[in-house]
Amino acid sequence: MRKIIFILISLLFIVNKVYASQEEDDQKMLEELGIGQEAQAAYKFPDIKPEAELMLGYRFVGVSGSKKAFEYEYLKDYPVFDGHLDFFKYPHRLRLDLDFNNNKDYQSDVNYAYGDLLLTRWFDTTFYHNLDNIELIDLDPSSLNYEVDIKDSDVRYGVITDIHNAMLRLKTPNFPAHLYLKILYVMKDGKFQQRSLSGSGYFDNIQRTTQERDIDWTTAIYEIGANSHLGHAEVELAHIDKRFDVGMDEALFDNYTANAFRSAGTFPHNQVSELKGSSNLINIHSNYNESLVASATFSIKERENEASGAKADIYQGAGSLQWTPLTRLSFFMNYSHIDVDADNPATASITDINGSVTTYPGSVIPSISKTTDTFSLTGRYNPETGVTLRAKYRYENIDRDKAADWGLQDTTRKNTFSLSAGLRVIKGFDLKTEYIHKAIVQPSYNNEPDYSDKGIASISWIPAAGINLLLNYSIAKEERDDLYFSETRNAKDRNTKTENLMGSGTFQLRNNLSLTTSYAFIRYKIRQDIVYGDVASTDNDVPYNEMAHVYSASLNYIPIDKLNIFALISQTKSTVEFIPGSQDLLNPVSIASFSKQKVTETTYRLSADYECMNSFSCSLEFQDNNVNDVLDNIHDDNQDGHAYIIMLSLKKKWL
Repeated sequence: MRKIIFILISLLFIVNKVYASQEEDDQKMLEELGIGQEAQAAYKFPDIKPEAELMLGYRFVGVSGSKKAFEYEYLKDYPVFDGHLDFFKYPHRLRLDLDFNNNKDYQSDVNYAYGDLLLTRWFDTTFYHNLDNIELIDLDPSSLNYEVDIKDSDVRYGVITDIHNAMLRLKTPNFPAHLYLKILYVMKDGKFQQRSLSGSGYFDNIQRTTQERDIDWTTAIYEIGANSHLGHAEVELAHIDKRFDVGMDEALFDNYTANAFRSAGTFPHNQVSELKGSSNLINIHSNYNESLVASATFSIKERENEASGAKADIYQGAGSLQWTPLTRLSFFMNYSHIDVDADNPATASITDINGSVTTYPGSVIPSISKTTDTFSLTGRYNPETGVTLRAKYRYENIDRDKAADWGLQDTTRKNTFSLSAGLRVIKGFDLKTEYIHKAIVQPSYNNEPDYSDKGIASISWIPAAGINLLLNYSIAKEERDDLYFSETRNAKDRNTKTENLMGSGTFQLRNNLSLTTSYAFIRYKIRQDIVYGDVASTDNDVPYNEMAHVYSASLNYIPIDKLNIFALISQTKSTVEFIPGSQDLLNPVSIASFSKQKVTETTYRLSADYECMNSFSCSLEFQDNNVNDVLDNIHDDNQDGHAYIIMLSLKKKWL
């Protein structure tokens, strides 16, 4: 923080110099525009009148059931207001925007510039996230080994997120050099439900627990840098500091019974670690207006987990080359090298609430250090107007140290090929296609395929005036022939299939009436072998399926010049299921009963703006959202919810 304060004080001195130099900079600009000394005295920058807008209103809210019917709305009645100001009187430029829905949902944006020497921006946004209290169910009340401990009955959960972003950029007079400072704060405050396991932590004594957790988390990023055009190149230097701080409940404490590694006591669990890191980078690139453009970036990064003591040093270098030998032909080449040197303490321990430390026997498996080299080459060709052809090859090689200790491959190689084409078949009809093939040699994780294929096609069509149609479809398949589980080699196959279809149409029915309709379909399927238990048992070809349909239609109608009406209805239907075959997962309650879900969400919106008086407008906005757990499955975490928001407002403009 001392470093940041010193930087800010230094910038204040620089700002004074900037203001003193603006007159000289303005004079040079007028000379470059061909305005001589005699005409300069008579020249005046245009006089633009300020523009302002103010809106006052009130939001009425009703809710029943789960508040996740409007997941990111603070569902309380509240006055609202909105303000906007544009001011220009050279060399001053000011823009101010403010949008206030309630004390947990607001946004502000302030921009100020003084000529081209000073540019500042301060952006704030805040939003609220409604969270459910999920009630645990005792699946086997007669068992003494499996129990439920609910410590948060009737607690309501929600988290407010504040994002604060500030930027200051200074330019030297008469020379293209800049000094900039960026600050980003992301703060989360509120409470959410913590679900955890108590008891001894072993299968002979497990308690499923829910409890309240207060959070006060802050992520802070500070960046200071400078850049300049130096002849045929631009150079940038930057330093970045990043921290994640935990203000409350860094860990929760609960009573645990004894196990083989420690005695009974009150121990921490579900700890959230504080993190810190820094980066230094240099970036160099040549002028973009030349046929050959080159760039290079070098960075050194440090990362540390302050709770565990784990650290990582990251060295990264990247370079790119763009060559345009002909107007219709371009080539792009990129290369990057990343070296991650990770380290962690050799032992692990736990400290109870009284400060007594227990060190676990044995040593901690060393962290994986790795190097990653990536190369890509892309060619783009436009043989004629309306036709674009593109081909790309990408190679990635990952080498790991100590990978065998984690059951991973020492080396993984990835090859990716893609071909794409864009074609204007006729005027108003555009077709785009792309095919991507990836092959992975020695994939490290079971969710990585040996090879995959993806196809994409999209059509944009304007068949007649007032009609605009769009259709997009993609399909991807992945296959893995040999899965890795430490206890057995019997698990072999994993196959996935993903499909996405999206279509929309806009129809200008009359000069004052338009209709937009859309439909989207999403399907994701996995079928793979899974291994369970201390004594390995393989469940073959286990299916997992996700599917969703999204329908929407909207109308925009202007019956008279002073009235604008917008209406929308949309519905989303989604289903999920996971169907294991192993008997261990079917008794006493089937795992599938927790996974099978079917939810329907329906949204209605209506808004109307009417110019009720000279330079005044009256507005009505209505939103209604209904979430329905179709199955009413007591084992899933879906809850029915319904909410509506009505906002009445009056707006005034000054020009």
